[in-house]
Amino acid sequence: MRLGAVIGLVMVLGVMVLLVMASPAAAQKTKKKKERGAPDIQVVHLKIQRDGGNIILEGKMKNISEKPMKGMIVFFEFLEFNGKMISRMTTQVSEAELAPGEEGDFATQTPDQVRAVSVRLDAEDTKGQYLLFDKPGPYTID
Repeated sequence: MRLGAVIGLVMVLGVMVLLVMASPAAAQKTKKKKERGAPDIQVVHLKIQRDGGNIILEGKMKNISEKPMKGMIVFFEFLEFNGKMISRMTTQVSEAELAPGEEGDFATQTPDQVRAVSVRLDAEDTKGQYLLFDKPGPYTID
């Protein structure tokens, strides 16, 4: 067998080994997304802007899960340009139970976080059950 043919065969076998090794990793990433589950909350409207020495946050969230929520608490994680969280704020969207399809409004403010350029969302119900957003962000501060 010629040297060129041997090298070609080794390269093909090497690529095949890499593909076989990559398949379980890809399957594992897909599995993690499935384990995470379907989102519970849809961001219907969100406005985040600076006004004077404050950051104003207004929005509307919707229960898109198939089960009622025992209230909704939203956490706003203020992020620097590099994605590092510099502070966190909480607001209660609803104390009452939110049935599937129901929406809750909120309006709140916090002193300006000067280094903050964006906000990421997190949530739980009033009993501490973690809730997933359809789009947790980050959202840019206007």
